[in-house]
Amino acid sequence: MSFKRITLMDVYEIVRRWHDQQSVSQIARELGYDRKTIRKYIHYCTKIGLSQKEPLPAKQWIINSLAKVIPAPQRPATAQQVLKPFLSEITQLIHDKHHPLKPKHAFEVICQRHQLNGKVSYSTFKNFYRRHVLTIDAQKITCRIESPPGKEVQVDYARVGYLYDPISKRKKVVYGFIATLAFSRHKYIEFTFKQDQQSFVNSHVHMFDHFEGVPHTVNIDNLKNGVIKPDLYDPRFNRTYQELAEHYGFFINPCRVKHPKDKGKVERDVQSVRQLFRKLIALYPDATINELNRRANAYLINDYGQKPHGTTGRKPYVAFLETEKPALKPLPQHPFEIAVWKQAKVHPDLYVQFNKKFYSVPYQYAGKQVWIKATAKIVKIYFQHQLIKQHLITDNYRHTDINDFPPNVKAALDEGLPARLQHKARLIGANFQQLVRKTLELHTFINLRNAQGLVALADKFDHQIIEKTAAFFIEHNIAVNYRLFKQKLEQMKQQQAQSIMPISQQSLQFVREMDYFCHQKS
Repeated sequence: MSFKRITLMDVYEIVRRWHDQQSVSQIARELGYDRKTIRKYIHYCTKIGLSQKEPLPAKQWIINSLAKVIPAPQRPATAQQVLKPFLSEITQLIHDKHHPLKPKHAFEVICQRHQLNGKVSYSTFKNFYRRHVLTIDAQKITCRIESPPGKEVQVDYARVGYLYDPISKRKKVVYGFIATLAFSRHKYIEFTFKQDQQSFVNSHVHMFDHFEGVPHTVNIDNLKNGVIKPDLYDPRFNRTYQELAEHYGFFINPCRVKHPKDKGKVERDVQSVRQLFRKLIALYPDATINELNRRANAYLINDYGQKPHGTTGRKPYVAFLETEKPALKPLPQHPFEIAVWKQAKVHPDLYVQFNKKFYSVPYQYAGKQVWIKATAKIVKIYFQHQLIKQHLITDNYRHTDINDFPPNVKAALDEGLPARLQHKARLIGANFQQLVRKTLELHTFINLRNAQGLVALADKFDHQIIEKTAAFFIEHNIAVNYRLFKQKLEQMKQQQAQSIMPISQQSLQFVREMDYFCHQKS
């Protein structure tokens, strides 16, 4: 077999399958590795103390431990380059009109003609002719494969039509997420306006909740939302989708490119679901997408699910309740937290950008490629599978931790002009001094003029008003700049002036003591 680089994340997938009591042959077949390779990494698993009888330790511990015992791979020189000059000759031998040869015999002819015996293996030759599409078109024969209960669910996306979206106030394309259990043929359908990563993962979560269990394997198409690199021998999964699989305990089986029969049970349903969508639109033209989802799944239970299936002869929903549902894995105790992953480079100013915001990273990683994992509230930054930084997501444009910067940058806050500005701010009040320091911490030299402008306002406004305004900005966590702070100062000053009403000398003539208004009866 030709050389194929295996990463630590690939090894962790082997560990999961081995711990699940899968055989060496099954793991090798489903992941596309040689059995000797699988045995080698199982040996490393036992070497670090893993056991099939004990629960798996934390994922990060396994990766760190394997990194210490697995030697760095050495890529051998490719042997396929030797066959390239004979590409046309190999093609002619295999596709000859009168005397076509099978690949094995074509390999023997080429080796004998050009003295290649011992220089090129038959495995290399097979990979070569597969890559260059040299296989002979064989007669198409269909073999129907049935799966045991709870073993497999087949998933597909399909464009089903258009629907008015009340949020965007226009008609949008509607996609159908279709999931078919391979044994019972019971289904789950979800119509959605999006086909992105989050929508794909959300639909899986809803599917598991609908089935009230998790199948052993999920067969998916080569969508980028699930599979980044659709390669037969070395697929790369989307990290969010991989985390979903680890959380729910199922295994991902990506189908081959341009091989719809790999998940034929769900492919056959695409036309039916498209017609169901059109039927529901005709019956309920004003229905929302949520109502259509509810009606579609009710149809699958009460109508489609109660009719005998043409292949199995059983009613899908009845077969699901009686046989397949008890065989599904239980749902995890805790809900899955959907995260978005993105690769980024640490800028020279020690920030990474994600979703139009900047987050500081320790200075040791300047110029490095890192992975960003973002949930609804937290951004986590990883380097080589190690967590190096995390930030709470706020409304601020920049998220800065002064400890991420080298010592000379941190010292700049307490030396020279920045130190003098903080000293002047301290004379005005504690809140103003805290506001000026917070401004300089974001980036001392970039925000130096901004801090100078804030301190210069002390010569134009009363110190009490400045202190009160600074407290307002700190309390509401508002990013401050010179113009915004000055505008708020003027507003505070005007409010204070309006609250004090002056009294003229003429008005004072009508002022009386309180006793004047007290009358006692005689």
